[in-house]
Amino acid sequence: MNTQTKPDWTPELDKENSKAVWVHIIPFLLWLIMMSLLGDPTGTRYAIQTVGGIVLLLICRPWRWYTAPKLKNVPLAIAVGVLVFVFWVGLESEFFKSACPQISEFYERWFVDMLRFGKLREPIELGESGLHHYDPRATGWTLFWIHMLGTTLVIGAIEEFMFRGFLYRWMQGSPFFKKDIGVLNNGMCILVAVLFALEHREWFMGFLCGLLYTWLMVRTRDIWAAVWAHALTNGLLGWYAVHTGAYWFW
Repeated sequence: MNTQTKPDWTPELDKENSKAVWVHIIPFLLWLIMMSLLGDPTGTRYAIQTVGGIVLLLICRPWRWYTAPKLKNVPLAIAVGVLVFVFWVGLESEFFKSACPQISEFYERWFVDMLRFGKLREPIELGESGLHHYDPRATGWTLFWIHMLGTTLVIGAIEEFMFRGFLYRWMQGSPFFKKDIGVLNNGMCILVAVLFALEHREWFMGFLCGLLYTWLMVRTRDIWAAVWAHALTNGLLGWYAVHTGAYWFW
């Protein structure tokens, strides 16, 4: 990581850079810690995470180093969000399994869950009621909608400010917030997509959507476009899981 030359690196700039780094990292780090400490995934656990994530974002306010959202970028953000959703579920959808079962099985064996290379997904575990613990009939609709909020806007914002807003530019030099958000660096784009993929079970699709979200941010010069696209993708995944029972996507 390169920094500005010494004469340009003032104590004030160093202080601001340190603050900007930490307010991007802390919400993501504490979200992961909450996931670890709160135990098995349930509607209640995700409600706690959602509230905690909102509080962390409001305290840290990483958006201070970005321009305001631009409505003109919403249509492209919607298009990218829908495209990522189609990619994410497409090869494992019932339609594709029926049309191309061998391709679907090959994808599931080798491009989903690095810890289970060569194996198909395990059956979904159901609760004593015979329902998945994310099913709104099991959690209740209040917890369900809080879960939806957490998996859409909250984690969408936390991850985009962390991966696209911070990491993508921080690896290009410091102070990262002075790096032009509209400049495409192919190497950093790929590296951030790899890191983003490692966070997801569907690692291959995680890599592809990491590339698309970075492209969207650079294309629009707007971090919020990536946030909206990410939120929409996750919202559609939640809708798909509820309507098909494919809760592994959520």
